[in-house]
Amino acid sequence: MKFHYTLFVFFSLLFVTGCQTTPPSHFASIYVEAPESSSRIMRKNVTLPVSGITIPILGKELTLAEDLLNTEVVETGESDLRVVSLLVQLNRTAAAMIMDVTRQARGKHLVLVINDEAVGIMPIEDRVVDGNLFFFVERKGKNGKEAALEISRELNQSILLIRQLEDKK
Repeated sequence: MKFHYTLFVFFSLLFVTGCQTTPPSHFASIYVEAPESSSRIMRKNVTLPVSGITIPILGKELTLAEDLLNTEVVETGESDLRVVSLLVQLNRTAAAMIMDVTRQARGKHLVLVINDEAVGIMPIEDRVVDGNLFFFVERKGKNGKEAALEISRELNQSILLIRQLEDKK
């Protein structure tokens, strides 16, 4: 009988606290490197935390946190030159925007920004047609794989929380 009471209390607490969702804490956006012809007003500089690479980006993001579907840590590149990357998968709307931008921005970079901090870079070698973006990511005190795993975990938790909040609307 005590077991049934414990289950009842557990589910009651779950129901009561389930209505209160923890807000997401990691908001990711993707920006494109600004062309040299853009005015200073239209762009801002961001710096990657480990390499110190500074990139001028356009001030308006291409994607918002709610445009992300998933992230995964993957290895990319030729078999003898494999590197760890963070795969960021986008919804259809954001993928269409990225496809348009990357068609025109060959030779530039996409920049992954989390909470106003640049954490990753992706060279634009060709038009991205599938909404799958492969970023080289950095975090102070972490190697590439550790940084990618940590960022992926944080972003996937926020993606889940954002979906839960959107479902409640």
